[in-house]
Parts: sequence; structure tokens; C-alpha cells
Amino acid sequence: MSARNVVLSIAVLEGVHLARLVDDFRDLLTERETDDSAVRRLTPSAYPDDQDAARAFAESTRDDLLDRRLADAVTVRTALAPFDVDVEPLSEDEALAPRDLVIAEDDLDSWLRTLTAIRLVIADRLGITEDDQTDEDGRGDIYDWLGYRLELLIQAADEVDERRGR
Repeated sequence: MSARNVVLSIAVLEGVHLARLVDDFRDLLTERETDDSAVRRLTPSAYPDDQDAARAFAESTRDDLLDRRLADAVTVRTALAPFDVDVEPLSEDEALAPRDLVIAEDDLDSWLRTLTAIRLVIADRLGITEDDQTDEDGRGDIYDWLGYRLELLIQAADEVDERRGR
């Protein structure tokens, strides 16, 4: 077990918004609406050409997969606890001030899986099918922002792996 941490500097407002996204994601995982296309996207079919086998596989694995995703989201949300602030009374400078986000190295995989899954949900909700798909109304901006944060975490994970000799 490593006692080391990865520290990312993010604006207070970013941390607040990320915490809210994780809260929404946890709600989605808790509700587990099987007819929700985003939930289906989080639990893809192992047998796309065989409906009976796909249904049996999903029934036997869906809850475990969603439980793991929920545990990952709880880990992420715990690290975001310092961002549980009311941004309304903050000045613009205070809201945009950088604050350290401390992530235990051993939690990086949970972060990577959770941000990736949240991006899948957003892509499903917005109809995004390609990373370079753009919209003019700005709704995809959060999808892009999460991609940027995910890339920073991938770089951090690569550095940890390199240091650990993997």
C-alpha cells in the first residue's frame, strides 16, 4: 500500500462542479434504471448478437459491475470533500482560486474509471458518438473538460506506474 498522493491544482468552482457530477453519477448508479440508456452504456452487452445470452449475462453481472462503479464513485467523492462549499457567496476571485485536490495513488484507478464512466453518461445524454464531435451551444464543454482532467490523471497514473517499475 502506498502512502503517496497525487496532488492536482483545480479551481474551487471546478471542484464543486466535479463533486456535483459525482453525486449525480452516484444517484444514477443507486437508482439502476435498467431502461436508462446511460445505465445500459455503463453495462455493455457481452453478446451483442445473442439476445438471450446477453440478457443472462447482464442479469448475472450488472449489479456487481454497478456496485464496483458505485464504490469507485464513493472513493472519488470522498477526495472531493474539501470542495463541499457554497459558491454563491464567493467572489469570482475566490471561486476561481486554485485549491489542491489530493488523490491517494492507490485511488487513481477509481478516479480513472469514474471520470470515464461519467463521460460515457454525458455522451449518452448529449448524443455524442465521437470525441471530436462539437456542438455550438456549449453543452459538450463539460464532456471536454472532464476529458482534460482525465488526461491529467492518466499522466499522473503513468508517472506512478513508472516510479513503481510497472
